[in-house]
Amino acid sequence: MDTFLSLRFLVIVTISAFISTVGFADANLTPDQLVLLMKASREQYGTIDSKMKVTAYQFDVDNKTNPKHKMDRVIVSRCTRKKSFSRIVETSYPDIIPDKGGIQTTISTCALTPEGCKQLIEASDNRTPRGYVKLGGSLEKDQGFYQSFFTIHAAMWDFFGWPWEKMDLNEATISRDEKNNCYVMKVKMGSSQKGPFVTLYVDPSKDFIPVKKEFLKYDGTLLASFECSDFHQAEDRLWIPYRYSWIDPRVHYGEIYEVEKAIVNQPIPDNALDFAFPNGTIVDDERLNVKYKVDDTNQVQDTIVDPCSLVKTDVSVTAPASEQDLISSASKAKELLRAYTERTASPAVEVLPTVVLVTLEQSEYKLSVTKSDGTKPVLLNYKFESDALKLSSLKNLIQTQDQLVANVSRLKSCAGFAIGTLLLEYEGEKDPVKVTFVSAPLPDAS
Repeated sequence: MDTFLSLRFLVIVTISAFISTVGFADANLTPDQLVLLMKASREQYGTIDSKMKVTAYQFDVDNKTNPKHKMDRVIVSRCTRKKSFSRIVETSYPDIIPDKGGIQTTISTCALTPEGCKQLIEASDNRTPRGYVKLGGSLEKDQGFYQSFFTIHAAMWDFFGWPWEKMDLNEATISRDEKNNCYVMKVKMGSSQKGPFVTLYVDPSKDFIPVKKEFLKYDGTLLASFECSDFHQAEDRLWIPYRYSWIDPRVHYGEIYEVEKAIVNQPIPDNALDFAFPNGTIVDDERLNVKYKVDDTNQVQDTIVDPCSLVKTDVSVTAPASEQDLISSASKAKELLRAYTERTASPAVEVLPTVVLVTLEQSEYKLSVTKSDGTKPVLLNYKFESDALKLSSLKNLIQTQDQLVANVSRLKSCAGFAIGTLLLEYEGEKDPVKVTFVSAPLPDAS
């Protein structure tokens, strides 16, 4: 009963928000500065281990206060800066969703690394599990391939599937919603003349998290709205929304996410970020252009599609590949993966985060320092450049803790937006590694 009351309230509030007017004052940030503050906030979240429940609903155009229960999900999600894992148990209701074909429960297990994406689909009627594998990329680029839901990280930082790099900041507008204490930025996504817009409501009291996002057509038509609420601070003072929701007014559909567990910036072992295909799974591997069946030792049992063929054919009419074909396919796969790895290789020395949010409440900032070959980087020299921020000290803990600890504070003479650059010179590196420090205007800055 409480869930449906919440659903009714969400629909009423969301629709009301679409037509509300907001009083704006002049903003004291440029779009570029606001994006830097958001990036610095985003980079604070190194790992998130969470569990959540989702209620999906659909409402009738003429009866918006009585939404129909459409499906439920229970989700376990784990993500680091480079890897992500999810397990989604989805229960749908066939009388409401007839296209589900009577399947009431499906389980989707997914893993994403820079080397590859894989997904396992299982159904409650014991039908053959299906697996899918393809070359990977970045979490931001590929999460749509294997995650049909919003993680906590995506709830805060995803812009309706658009990479941040697609924001056209030259045409962005920014203002202040004084009533709700938010910066409001409207930015065009992509280079198309009729490309969509995203409106971000960014809350400085929540470390510049976009607490509300709207997706609009070029003509201003609202396509979707997303809102985070019920924020709590984790042990390291980072904000987490324990409730978030989105709605698509075009199809009268929405979802409410309720977080049951959220652990931030604690180590997640690699075996908790991966899975093996179970016995009997039919796997479609796009990397090798091959389909195969997994046996109980998790090895290829029967090749169903010729791995050397560029055109997939029906399973029932394709003969198993010969041993020579398999050898040839394996060779091609190794070449492909080697080329991909070289193309996406990380810098020899990696320092994270690359953008750091400086606040009045904190002075010490930890930087993780690693080297791609596993050895310890050797810091030769450093330089800090800023007219508004001061670097008081830099502790070199690379040999013992893989860290640098920077003590950074604002100069008293600066009340507006502040930025500084830390240049780190490492042995064997041609160019210095750059870390950007940013700090928001003081509350009374004009």
